[in-house]
Amino acid sequence: MSLSKNYSFIDRLLHHVAFSTPFVQKMLCELENDLFRRQLDGVNSQREVFVTALPRAGTTLILELLYGTGEFRTFSYRDMPFILAPLLWKRLSRPFQKSAVTMERAHGDGMEISFDSPEAFEEIIWLFYLKDKIVVGDTLSTLSVGDLTPAFAETIRGTVRKLLLNEGAEQFSSPRYLSKNNANISRVDVINKLFPSSAIVIPFREPLAHVGSLLKQHEQFTNRHQADRFSRRYMEWLGHYDFGENFKPINFDKWLDNDDVTSYSKEDFWMKYWIAAYSHVLDNKTENVYLVDFDKLLGDGKANLQAIAEHLELVEKDSLIEAASRLRSPTSRPLESQRCSLEILQASQELHARLKSLAI
Repeated sequence: MSLSKNYSFIDRLLHHVAFSTPFVQKMLCELENDLFRRQLDGVNSQREVFVTALPRAGTTLILELLYGTGEFRTFSYRDMPFILAPLLWKRLSRPFQKSAVTMERAHGDGMEISFDSPEAFEEIIWLFYLKDKIVVGDTLSTLSVGDLTPAFAETIRGTVRKLLLNEGAEQFSSPRYLSKNNANISRVDVINKLFPSSAIVIPFREPLAHVGSLLKQHEQFTNRHQADRFSRRYMEWLGHYDFGENFKPINFDKWLDNDDVTSYSKEDFWMKYWIAAYSHVLDNKTENVYLVDFDKLLGDGKANLQAIAEHLELVEKDSLIEAASRLRSPTSRPLESQRCSLEILQASQELHARLKSLAI
């Protein structure tokens, strides 16, 4: 499905204005800060939950299941394109809001979304303030605490408070912020610095199954971006460099500096990428990082959702546990083991075993 067909000329024009002129976003952010200062001063964000992993690990499904408990606030498609000013934009856009009609998302994996669905728009804030440190040529760099700037820290914390203040969170007196951002897999220490009371949920899959899904999506989005320029630009605006013509791999622990990458369509590249990513996870794991075996979750949904609910200290644990009925098997096929080198396959299997041993 072409993104261009789902966005009117006015929609696309607003997106161009919002992302081609960052000062407009920042200006609206500052105006909103002044207008809502008194209300925002009374909002305290605690025990935030950050869901992150390599793409295709189950992060979107976990995001939706947690959001469905009603205990969390996060971005939705209605917050686009003025992410830094969600309070103002909600009021300004209300007269011409579109109804929440569900449709299958661009990944073609059976997951349906609407304008009210939660989504990963947090990366926009990171890129507005730290793009020169994140995007390095054709790759993405990891961040350290020393890369943080006061302006960025103030804005991201302030935006979280705005989402908690926003309408629709009245069910719980103290709603919590929920984030799904695949790029955060490389920023655990930074997240902990910004949000000291947070929990970080990192799902993982069996490597051959995970890489099979990554390869499929990379091919699909490459074809989509070649046929639909707006789709490519839209994903770049969001900071989604996960697949296709926009793909920029994260240079975990400088692994790409010592790797002669000849093609992103090769199975060995994606297997090594998986190993680099989850090796980085283990090297930077802290007590508030909860590894989730996604294959195990699919096999025994209620028991594993109960474990997640307890670790995240949910108020309505049963609400998450009963959502097990929404779990379903992936639509992609695992990569055939003979399509990657024996050395890489063995390394991935050993890493997978370590991840399983530490999963909740």
